[in-house]
Formats: sequence, C-alpha cells, structure tokens
Amino acid sequence: MAVIPSSPSKEHGGLNGRTITTAQMIAFGTIQLPLGAIGLPIAIYLAPLYSGQFGLALQLIGVALIIARFSDFVTDPIIGILTDRWRPAIGRRRIWLLLGTIVMMIGVFLLFRPFPGVGIVYFVSAVSTVYLGYTMILLPYAAWSAELSPDYHVRTRISSISQFFSILGLIASTLIPAYVQSRPGATSADVMAAISLFVLIMLPLTATILFLTVPEPEAPIRRTRFDLRATLRTLASNRPFVRITLVLLVATTGEVFRQTITVFFARDVVGVTNIGIVYFFYFAAALVMVPAWTWLARRVEKHRALTLALVIVAMTNACMFLVGQGQTVLFTALFVLKGACYGAVLLLPHAMVADTVDIDTAQTLDRQQGIFYAAIAMVQKMGYALGAGLPLLILGAASYRSAGETQPEPLFVLTVSYSLVPAVLVLCAAAMAWNYPLTADRQRQLRDEIDARTADATAGP
Repeated sequence: MAVIPSSPSKEHGGLNGRTITTAQMIAFGTIQLPLGAIGLPIAIYLAPLYSGQFGLALQLIGVALIIARFSDFVTDPIIGILTDRWRPAIGRRRIWLLLGTIVMMIGVFLLFRPFPGVGIVYFVSAVSTVYLGYTMILLPYAAWSAELSPDYHVRTRISSISQFFSILGLIASTLIPAYVQSRPGATSADVMAAISLFVLIMLPLTATILFLTVPEPEAPIRRTRFDLRATLRTLASNRPFVRITLVLLVATTGEVFRQTITVFFARDVVGVTNIGIVYFFYFAAALVMVPAWTWLARRVEKHRALTLALVIVAMTNACMFLVGQGQTVLFTALFVLKGACYGAVLLLPHAMVADTVDIDTAQTLDRQQGIFYAAIAMVQKMGYALGAGLPLLILGAASYRSAGETQPEPLFVLTVSYSLVPAVLVLCAAAMAWNYPLTADRQRQLRDEIDARTADATAGP
C-alpha cells in the first residue's frame, strides 16, 4: 500500500517490548473505514432528509443536533474513566469495541432508515444512539492507539494509517451518494439507506479483524485513584494538551459550520447538480496527500505542519465568498485544494494528543489515555454541535428555504456563513497551533524519564 510510508522496525516498540508490525497497524486502522463513512452523511444529508422529506423545521433540527451532542458530555467522561479503570480479562480497551459495535449498528439503522411520519423525539433518540456507539468505539480506540508505540514519529504513522482508512470511508460515503443520485427520482432517503447498508456490513467485519489481530498492551503497573478535581487539575496544568484542545475546538467548529451547509451553498449559490462527485475529488486529494503530511510533520514538527494546513484551509474558505452562479470549476478547484489539507487536520492532532499524555505518565506511571481522549472528544463534540447547529439557526432566522432558495438576502447570508465565518475561525486555530510547545526533543526526554521511573518501580520491593 504505497500511501503508508516505511519506517524502521526499531521505532515500533510499544506492546510491552514487542514490535508493532505494519500489518497490525493496518488491521488496527480498518475499523475507521465504516466509521469514516458515517460522519459526512450526518453532516450534509441529515438536514435535507429530515427537513425536506419529513417536514421537520431547520431550527428544530439544529437545536436537536446540539442537544444530542451535548448528551456526550455525560457519556464521554464515564466511558473515558471506565476504559482506564475497568480491567476485564478481555482487555480494558477491546471490550468497548464489542459493545460499541452493537450500539452503533442499532443507531445507524434507526437514523439512516427512518419510517414515514417520524418526529423530533425519534430524531433525537436515533442521533443520540449513533453518537453513543461512536463514543464507545472511538474513545477507547484512541486510547489504545496511543499505547501501541511510545515513539513520537511512529505515533504519527499509526495515526496516518488510521486516517487513511477513515478517508477511504469518506470516499465511500461520496461514491455511494453519487451513484444513487445518478438514478432518476433518487432522494436523500435513498442515499442514507444505501450508506447504512455499507456501514452495517463493514462495521462488524472490520471490528472482528481488529479484535483478532491486534494485541492490547498490558495495563500499567500503577493505577492512580480517580479524583475528579485532581483529574481536572491534571488536564488544566498540561499546557500542550490545553493548547491542542483549543485548536481542535475552534477548527472543528469552523469546518463543521461550513460542512453543514455545503449542500445548500453548492446547489443554490453555485448551481452544482451532484455534490457527491465534488466530494469524491475532495477526499481523493486528502487520501493522496496523507503521506506528504506525514513526511512534512517528521521534518518540521507536527504542529508546524498542522498550522500550514489550517492556513490553507482558511484561505480557501475565504475565497469561496467570490464564487458565483455557474462557477462550478472554481468551486471544485477550491474544494479539492481544501481536501488536500484534510488528512493533516485529521491525523496530526490525534498524534499530538498521544504525546501530551506522556506528561502525565512521567509523573504517575499510570496510562490515563482514556480520560485525556474523553476530554478531547467532549471538546470536539462541542465544536460539532456548534458547527452543525449554529448555521441552521442563522439560515432559519434569515428565512432561508431548505428546499431551494432564489432570493438575494438569504443567499447572501448563506454565502457569508459558508465562507467568511469558517475562514476566521480556522485562521484563529492556526495562530494558536503555531507555538505549540511539545516538540520531538521534549517528547523523547519524557519517554526517557518514563522508562527510568518504570525500571525503578519494577525493580523495587
């Protein structure tokens, strides 16, 4: 697989002294294929389906998405704590893979295949079930990935392979709608049903591959007593963690803000007839550029590569303000340029969070990746909630018609919301990422300190 760069085997140590192989990295990443196919349909097809075909008001859908996302503020910390503290024989991370797969399949079936006459209560329940299943899989999975290797650059490689499969899932979620929409009379309901079939087949298959082929590191030799105030102090005092958290919050809000109204902007402002084809080129560019961003992060540090990607994204967002009716080629070119940066925005923050946990491990010899990734997940989901709900509220206030709009005032509000608002937010995120303090040299010092303290602890009485 050419997109996965080679790396010396001596850097792969992590599974209690054993080597993590490239085959295991690939097996570990496969679960991202079906999971990657879920997010885009929720972002761009959910509102047209439940608003255009089931008659729910855009404002009501926006509020429901915010409420459903904020329910994760209860589930995320609980799962984060349990995945660190609960140590069943099957493995403290992999048990959640089984439970989360079941919940996710139920949620996808309900949300993507609604029956006629559903209301807002059904919508909120179905969305919340999908989000719960997603959390039950992804949060322990992220903690697990941080434990596969202690090496600064190998962590980037593990993240890049995972995001490679995630982008493949996104490509699938563009090709499937493109095929469905090419048939006469196809609707958003047909698109969502086809995507759900893909997920319901691939999710249990890839979960089984991961479960059977990738070993889970043994639990740490120490387990600190959980104390909420002490945990909050630990997170707040970890300056690199706080910095990357803020970057993710602002960047996620900006990009989801844009994604939520992409269908409306492409259709009503530009005149794009099949957004699925445009998204295919977008994610194809992202897939091709994954090894380039991995290489750049190795040469100039992860945070500098991330900053460059965010600046390019912000500039392309701003240029969308200039795109008018019929300028499909310009719209597609800007979209593809933005897509070339998508892999960096996915893989680099994940690898950076794994490094920040080493600060806590050096102090406690515990591995509390679960609670760190729970905090990150909560912040990102706040960005998802704000980014998905706010543009719909704004368009609703501007009397925008989701079935199709031709009036200049609502279209101007749509254009500003799609281009300038996310551009400003993403540029702010880039500014915060530039002086990120946890470099490769500093992370190596932390790993040396962890190794020394671990040796002392295991050699003692």
